[in-house]
Amino acid sequence: MVMLIHIISHNFKNVLLQRSDGQNLERMVQHPFEADGGVLGVTFQGNGTVTTRFRYVRTIAFTNERRKGQRLYKAMDSTRELGYGIAEGIGNEIHTPLYRHHLLPGLNKKRKNTSNTRVVYWGKRLLSMWEGGAPYKLDGLALSTEGRSQLGGVLAEKDPFGSKMVIDPVKDRALMYKVVQDAKSSELTVYEFNNKFRLVEEGEKGEEGKSTVDLPGLAMISDMAVTTNYALFVQPKVSTSMQFMFAKEPGKVLSTEKAPAILHLVPRVGSNKEAVSLEIPFDGVVDANLQFINAYEEGNKVVLDAIRSDGLKKSSPTKSSEWPFVSSRADYDEKASNRSLWRYEIDLSSGTVSKRKLSDIQCFFGGVKPSQSTQKHDHIFMAIGGLGDDTAPPQGIAKFDCNSESIDSWMPEAYEFCGEPMFAPKVNPSSEDDGYVLTVLFNGKSEQSELVVFESSEISAGPVCRIPLGIGVPHGLHGCFTDSEEAAWSFEEIQRRAKLADKIESRGNRWNEVKSDFSGLGLRFDDMEEYFGDSFLS
Repeated sequence: MVMLIHIISHNFKNVLLQRSDGQNLERMVQHPFEADGGVLGVTFQGNGTVTTRFRYVRTIAFTNERRKGQRLYKAMDSTRELGYGIAEGIGNEIHTPLYRHHLLPGLNKKRKNTSNTRVVYWGKRLLSMWEGGAPYKLDGLALSTEGRSQLGGVLAEKDPFGSKMVIDPVKDRALMYKVVQDAKSSELTVYEFNNKFRLVEEGEKGEEGKSTVDLPGLAMISDMAVTTNYALFVQPKVSTSMQFMFAKEPGKVLSTEKAPAILHLVPRVGSNKEAVSLEIPFDGVVDANLQFINAYEEGNKVVLDAIRSDGLKKSSPTKSSEWPFVSSRADYDEKASNRSLWRYEIDLSSGTVSKRKLSDIQCFFGGVKPSQSTQKHDHIFMAIGGLGDDTAPPQGIAKFDCNSESIDSWMPEAYEFCGEPMFAPKVNPSSEDDGYVLTVLFNGKSEQSELVVFESSEISAGPVCRIPLGIGVPHGLHGCFTDSEEAAWSFEEIQRRAKLADKIESRGNRWNEVKSDFSGLGLRFDDMEEYFGDSFLS
């Protein structure tokens, strides 16, 4: 069993805990979401021991900056410097820049794919993802970077790919998406892969495994939920100025309007459903940064649970972003939006959408049991703030009961902070709910991290196990847990692969410049499985 977590480095030097006196501030990014990504892997050996490893995703931009010894990709700084009041107070809270159109070819080559948003494991592939750019393929044992992936030729090299994967456990499929944006219209494509990471054979001839729809205006989309028949997206109202295609500063030519967002239901391949687009009632807060938890169908109704950001208190100009991002609670309160748990219900018969708040508690990283993804869920696991409904960073762990709407939670010491919780089923569970909840806890005093484990049935009882990681791990975003048999690597296998990866990376720039992807033959390395079968890399 393997737990994989996407970590964000908070400084360019890419050395854990490089925050001592003498830090070169010229190397620091202005916003945590602009930092390089890394992956923490924890393998449970089944004999009472675990094997951990951490490695940075060696993107092209990462390698270029390491080679030059300085920051090269500073183009997002100007957007960040507009402050935290842009886009109704949430413009600088989205994992990638609010204004994603800068990724179109030729607009600005000084913005980079940091590959720091999500790590997913599916079809024997480990991918590191970022909203709007190509995924990077990683080695599951050593976590070393194998290069950008085009998913076996599914993607073009510069396709603006999304950072979300939703796994349908009933059909044993994984869904992903891309959005090609323009000022007047956008094109959204949903991809559906089988368990060998091949596009499913259902769908229109020549477009098997894909469902494509046109969306009005510039579609600012950064998340997806999936049900039995639909993929769900929320598109806030965005206006563009005449300089859209020429200005290098998207923050000055785009604006999020105080208007209803549109909820799109895109039919899944083979569902024989029609696309549906409905307005979400506007209550004064823009639905521009919804973090989807799960969605499901119930009769002629679709239910979506999400974490919603309210940035109204940030609508007045605030000071621009600079390192350190936050240095006090007052500083965090000034820059961060209020967050709460919401339920959206879509009545397909009447064509209406309703929404209601489930909880005021400050919440982050909501998730459900993997077996209930795309299906009706009974509990939501999430990180919560330590100040109730007041703005606060993620610190504790909670389980929200969707039936009683009660919360079972645990809060660590004031100087300890938890990340995303993940549900892991037990080997011989007594019921579907019988499992563990895993998360990484950072100790602000010792600057060390632990893996903490809870019984899913009783979060408030506290951790049943705390495993020191031996290092301080920067705060991260989205990860995954897999109990696939092919991921049951032994300590010896991981150690051998890690030593080899260390040798390769130690060769530095010389090695990184070598092209070893068979591109001269018209094949990329990650295409080999498609052409020669799964045995090629087994």
